[in-house]
Amino acid sequence: MKYELTLYELGKLLKNIREEYKVNLLSKITLSGGWMTITGSVDIEEIPKTEIISKGNNIISIKVKTNKEEGSILKITGAKDKKFNIDIAQAKFKVISATGININRIQTNNEECKLRIDEDMIFTINTNEDNILKFLQY
Repeated sequence: MKYELTLYELGKLLKNIREEYKVNLLSKITLSGGWMTITGSVDIEEIPKTEIISKGNNIISIKVKTNKEEGSILKITGAKDKKFNIDIAQAKFKVISATGININRIQTNNEECKLRIDEDMIFTINTNEDNILKFLQY
């Protein structure tokens, strides 16, 4: 399902999800000659305190950790009167037949869902889509 969320709503959603479930991130940044990816488990360090976008209250800080390393901080900065496009859906996987005779089928993983911000950030959450949608009804 597709949604448009303010920075405050997105921060609150990510914080609530992370408090309940394990969350991983794959972030892709396009460069002139290719791209850079950042992956790892996520902790939400800071979210906006109010809905009013102002200096110092317009950042979501995300700590991305790999294995037991300290991690890197990514910051999502919100612009006044702008919204983020997000998409929440069950994770899918492709079943490949060992014999190669059957057509490859795509199936739904009911134990994992994806939260995508635009095309660049994909959060993988270890629960089903219905549990995540409950957080949107605050």
